[in-house]
Amino acid sequence: MVPHRAMYGMALHSADQGSSVTGAGGTMIYVFRDECDGWSSETNVKMQLVYTEGDEVDTDWSFASWESKDGTSYQFRTRQARDGNEIESLNGKVRRARAGDAATARFTEPDGEMIPVPGGTLFPTRHLMEVLKAGAAGTGFLSRTVFDGASLDNPYVITAVRGRRSPPEALMHADDFDAWIKELGLQPEPVVHYRMAFFSRDSKEALPEFELGIDYRSDGIARFIRQDYGDFSVDLQLRNIELIKKPDC
Repeated sequence: MVPHRAMYGMALHSADQGSSVTGAGGTMIYVFRDECDGWSSETNVKMQLVYTEGDEVDTDWSFASWESKDGTSYQFRTRQARDGNEIESLNGKVRRARAGDAATARFTEPDGEMIPVPGGTLFPTRHLMEVLKAGAAGTGFLSRTVFDGASLDNPYVITAVRGRRSPPEALMHADDFDAWIKELGLQPEPVVHYRMAFFSRDSKEALPEFELGIDYRSDGIARFIRQDYGDFSVDLQLRNIELIKKPDC
């Protein structure tokens, strides 16, 4: 996993007639760091949605986490605001004696909230590593229970499928991506497309709550992301990337 900072531009890919969404834009900044005994990540999203009546909704979403490499500790913080008004704030941690043990996520926001974390649950970075490892080995399907703390619907059962090819939109800036990788001093390698479906663990619905399509290198750098919310989807194209130096541990 390569520590890096990446910025993505957002644009509407598709929208069902019933969604009333006619446009989308914004940016996402993703930061991944190696913290010696753990990994930290930050995601900051600013998205604007335009509706058929001409109304525009501005959404700010931020998420930060720290995950121990031995899988025993996880901390998370989420903030979401709409048109400048905060609508959700989550903060908490998970502690367990050994990786894979059942545990409880304990929240300080909302104060006193608790969510059971069943045995075998992965935290996000370890899950991503398993997905990339399975993809490199040619495995077509992987299903895991994952806790990230980004919503009270956690944990999720995430099914990851290795795609045969990337969508055409993912290849629009492939040459730019290859040039950036070369400038960063990283070795060129194949980019693999994955489709991930997120199911709330207690949900009885056959359809996922949301889906992601992502083009990944094996080191965790994403070239392209498609966020599918059911009645509309948004594409994220990489606009800038820089490496972050690993600490002297």
